[in-house]
Amino acid sequence: MNGSTWKLFDRLSADYDEVVPFFASFGAAIMATIDPPPGTRLLDLGAGRGALTAPALARGCHVTAIDAAPGMVRRLAATYPDAEVHTMDAQALTLADNSFDVVASAFVIHLLDDPAAGVAEAYRVLKPGGRFAFTGASERSKGGPTVSAPDELGVRLNELFAEFTAYLPPNGSIGTWNDAADMLEDAGFVDLREDFAEVAIPFDDAEALWRWSLTHGYRAFIDDLPDARRAEFHDRMLALQAKDFVLRRVNPVWSGRKPPPRKTV
Repeated sequence: MNGSTWKLFDRLSADYDEVVPFFASFGAAIMATIDPPPGTRLLDLGAGRGALTAPALARGCHVTAIDAAPGMVRRLAATYPDAEVHTMDAQALTLADNSFDVVASAFVIHLLDDPAAGVAEAYRVLKPGGRFAFTGASERSKGGPTVSAPDELGVRLNELFAEFTAYLPPNGSIGTWNDAADMLEDAGFVDLREDFAEVAIPFDDAEALWRWSLTHGYRAFIDDLPDARRAEFHDRMLALQAKDFVLRRVNPVWSGRKPPPRKTV
């Protein structure tokens, strides 16, 4: 992860997921799709403030959590003393091969400089038979739940971001799109599966929505807008109209299994 990305999340670590529990709610939904049994050795890759760590610990997993942002790691370690927490780059893990039953990552792989390296590292540290699950989309998707009504808050918010993307400088904002299923297969994973995590997050009003937008990855988009466009973006967000102020989101969770080593004759 490049310096600007982890430094952004380091700067946001005190406020991250504090306005509303967006990522914590998604973490619980994602962990439900993975459904690890008690005793599972689980690596939370890019753990942030513990959206996956918390539900994994609640299920009786033995959790190792890593993040590149020191501020996130300090807060994570203080909040979850039962987890083993490290400051570490997901693309270059200082962890032993074949160490974990499950590796899980929520809203992280697309932020890496080299997403394929992050997936390859997950493969390396998994035990044979272990599964890696992460949030991401794929052209192979067979479809799932959607939130598409034009008066949905999420749809209106997406439209606003899409409109203002034209005003970003070259290479503005953060994150890249990569095909999740392709990355899993390229790393050697088999038995690919697509699940879906859903959340519905109520906001008090548009001002709360704006404050939330400043506390996570959206902040990079907002900061990279020219000053005049940023002010316009702010005003347009405060003026958003929707059927209610509930942000309904559905996110694919792709996973694959690390096969056992091939027998040599």
